[in-house]
Order: sequence, then structure tokens, then C-alpha cells
Amino acid sequence: MVGDEKSTAAAETGLARAGRGLPGPRARRLVLLVSPLAIVGVGHLVARIAADMNAGTAWLWVAAVYWGLIAAVLAMTTDAGQRRAWFRRSARRPAWVWIVGLLLGLFPLAGILALNLGLVAQYPGVFVSVLAFALVNPVFEEVYWRGALLDAGRCWPFWVIALYSTVLFVAGHPLMWGVFSIGNRSVVLYATLFVMGLAWSCMRRATGSLRISMLSHGLVDVGNLSVFVFMNLYIPPGM
Repeated sequence: MVGDEKSTAAAETGLARAGRGLPGPRARRLVLLVSPLAIVGVGHLVARIAADMNAGTAWLWVAAVYWGLIAAVLAMTTDAGQRRAWFRRSARRPAWVWIVGLLLGLFPLAGILALNLGLVAQYPGVFVSVLAFALVNPVFEEVYWRGALLDAGRCWPFWVIALYSTVLFVAGHPLMWGVFSIGNRSVVLYATLFVMGLAWSCMRRATGSLRISMLSHGLVDVGNLSVFVFMNLYIPPGM
């Protein structure tokens, strides 16, 4: 409970101090809560433009704009204390958090990566890009979708803000990456992302930290061959 109280205090302090150009904490919460619509919308436009120029490199432009917009929103609406709280080691680490987090990460490692080692050997440079993406993307996505957004929605019941964050997180995949990536237009993917998003939200609530969800998310991004999927070098069976 102490860790949760510290996390709550840090969130409230961050929202109260951040964003000097905004009128107050309520406005900052509103900016955070509506920002996914703007981020996904701009990401969609960038994806369409980049795909028309070169579909093979479109993912780089989308990633750069996506991460940049997240960083800009966080800079306006949170402070250093709140952001440090997301990375703090939690005193509460229930066994189920580790078990679920590792299972979510190991599933694509065993079900996708291990079955496509020949593809990895054929395109080693792309796999290096996968590793780089898996180091950066989970940090940005977790601090935004499971960090800032869950903090901004603390006045709502947890299940409401968790669903809100997760639905928009899932929607961003077909609307941004799915513009040029066939593998990001799968109903199975959407269902899987929905389960993962809710699970990572529950991990954040249980621990007050984003450490375990970031680790789990990173394993997922490696296991699902993310950049291979973006470049259509790997297309899930049945698509």
C-alpha cells in the first residue's frame, strides 16, 4: 500500500506542477485524456504519406513522429517526479505479475520468433532493428498508455480508464502501423493486444511501477518480429 500511495502522490504532484502554459491540473488531465486521439490521428496521416513515398521505410517515420508526440505531451503534462515514479522499484511485486508478464513475453518468442529463425538469418540487419525497436518502443508506450493516461484517469474507476487506454492503444495499431503493414490488420492481433494492454494496466496498478510491463512489452516486440511485420517480410499465417 505504501508504494501505491507514493505512486498516487507522485501522479497528483506531477499533474499539479507540470504544463506551465496551461490553466490548471484539470486542463492538464484533459490534455492527456484527449491526446491519444491527436497522436493516433497525426500518426495515421504520417503513415499514409510515408507509405506513398516508400512503404519499406514508413515505419521509421511513424515511430519517430509517434515517439516525438508522446514525449511532447509528457513534457507538457507531467514533471520529473511523476516520471521517476514510473521507473521506481516497487515494494509490491505479487508473483502473478511476474508470471503473467513473462508468459505474455514468452508466447510470441516461442510461437513466432522460434519458428522463423531462418528469416532472421536471412535478414540479420532487420533483426538488429527489431532489437533496437524493442528497447525504445516499450518505454514510450508504457509511460504513455499505462503511465500518464492511467494517472490522468485516477478520478475514474480503474476499469474505465484501463479500458479507455487499452482500446485506444489497440486502435493505434491498424490506424498507424496497419496503413503499410499487412500483419497489423488482423482481428487476432487486436484481441491479443487488448488482453496484453489490460494485463499491463493491471500490472501497473498492482505494483505502482512500469518496470515489469516494460520488460514484458519488450519481449513481445522481439518475439513478434515487429520490424519484419512492418516491412511485410513476415506476414502472419492466414493473412
